[in-house]
Order: sequence, then structure tokens, then C-alpha cells
Amino acid sequence: MLKEQTGYGSTIEEAYEEAKTNLILSLGAEKFSEDDIQFDIIEMPKKKTLGIFGGCKAQVKAFIELPDAPKPKANKPKKEKKADKPKTAKPVKNETEAPEKAVTEEIATVPADQIPADSRAGKAIAYLKNILINLGCENIEIKVAEKENGAALYLSGDGLGVVIGHRGETLDALQYLTSLSANSASGYYKVTINIGNYRERREQALTSLARRISNQVIRNGRSRTLEPMNPYERRIIHTAVQDIEGVTSNSIGEGSGRRVVISPVGGNRPTRKNGQSKKTATPVEAREPKKDSEIPLYGKIN
Repeated sequence: MLKEQTGYGSTIEEAYEEAKTNLILSLGAEKFSEDDIQFDIIEMPKKKTLGIFGGCKAQVKAFIELPDAPKPKANKPKKEKKADKPKTAKPVKNETEAPEKAVTEEIATVPADQIPADSRAGKAIAYLKNILINLGCENIEIKVAEKENGAALYLSGDGLGVVIGHRGETLDALQYLTSLSANSASGYYKVTINIGNYRERREQALTSLARRISNQVIRNGRSRTLEPMNPYERRIIHTAVQDIEGVTSNSIGEGSGRRVVISPVGGNRPTRKNGQSKKTATPVEAREPKKDSEIPLYGKIN
């Protein structure tokens, strides 16, 4: 279930805040985390010509995906039993056969030199190439997949580790700046940058981390605190934990130090002390969760 609200402002920041506030008010009693709220820029602000003509405010859409309410099961009429058919022997599958591979949809791309230089995608490519040259990245191949109001740029070549940066922070910043370079005209044009499916592999690694830590929390009955993450990474962790029964997640901290805490449902496990009876478990909210500095952010990405 997707819920969204739109905000306006003289700057992008003001539009962000208004959209976020409108969305939170519309959710009411719905349970949600502000970290799961996502934003999309619909319109960049424009100044009036001579202070009189034209111009428009920034327009931003805030949206969040909430779990659908469980549907009541309808009582289906019982089917009449049919006469048993003679069973036929199923062919035995050769165990040496390779398992079937999941069919993945290939993204149609074209080389960057086939994109018109005066198009929005062409402007983004020119800006990106200039940045790569200044970073010392040469002989980089860029392929483009154009879509409505946006384009995806796929990079391949040597020495692109510097473009990814620590936990993808450099890649995220470069993607943001490249999007701005393509938004000089009216309307918002979204540009995404990917390097060797880095984003997909990072999401898989974070999902695997969330499952592994959740299993430890269920087994030990103790909360675990992960390393600081950006909003995109925290959203992946929260989404993965939602699918695991017996654990819950929330975020603590501020700014770049904000991190995810995975806790057992109902608080920490009660323990015995000095032979006395079990004490009531201290609520997770009433004490500082145990820090887990030895847990890596995610597994190795080749």
C-alpha cells in the first residue's frame, strides 16, 4: 500500500519539509518509520523573469510503502471428491542436472556516444565524463538506458573503486550532481548511476546481514546495534527485518551516526541472578542497546 503527499516551497529544502509533514499527518495512527519515507523531485524552483513573469515553486513528492492489511479469508465451498485417478510414475530427475536459473529481465542499453549531446541524457553524460577524467578514470565505457523523465547510466572499466567510495557515498554524491546537471530545463529529470551492479550486490549483502543478525537476536534474546548507515541502507535493513518473525527494528542516533537496532519482539530475554527467580525483562526502549562494533556493515563485494 503506497501513500504519498506533495509539498511546495521556494527551495527544494522547503518543499521536502512540507511534503514530509503532509505525509506524516495523513498517516495518522499508521505505524511507520520516518527513515522509510522516500522523496522524488517533481519540479525545480524557477525565478520570475524581471521579478514579474513566469517562475514556479519547487515541487517534491514524499511517499512511503506500508504493509497491506490482511484480507479475511473467504469460506470456499467444499469441492466434491473426484474418483481417484491411477497414479502414474513421475520421471526421475537426474541429480547431476544443473538447477534452472532464474530468468532475469535484461535492460536495453545503448552506448553513450549514440545519445544526442543536446539532450538531457547527453548533458548528464558529458558532465559525468568530465568528472571521471578529473578523477583519473580513463577508458571507461558508459551505456545508457533511457526512460520517461530519466536515464540510467551503467559504467564499466578499471579504477572505478574511487568512484564508488566508502559505502557508496561518493557514488551517491556523483549521482546527485549528475542529476542536477541534466535539470537546467523545465521538469525534473532523474539520473541513476550504477557500476557493475554495485547497488544490487550491496542490497543483497545488507539483506543477508539483516537476516544473520536477526537469527542471532532470536537465538540469544538480546538486541544488536549495527554500524551507522545512510537512509538508503537503513531502509533495506528495516525492510528485510519486517519479513522475519520474532524481531523488530528501529533507528537511533542523529545525522551520520544514525544506526539500526534489531531487537527481539517483547524486549530482551529475562535472566537469573544469584539463584533468584527470573526478573522482568527491561524494555528495549528503557536502556541503551548493546553495541556491536565487531559486526561488519556488509559482506565482501567483489
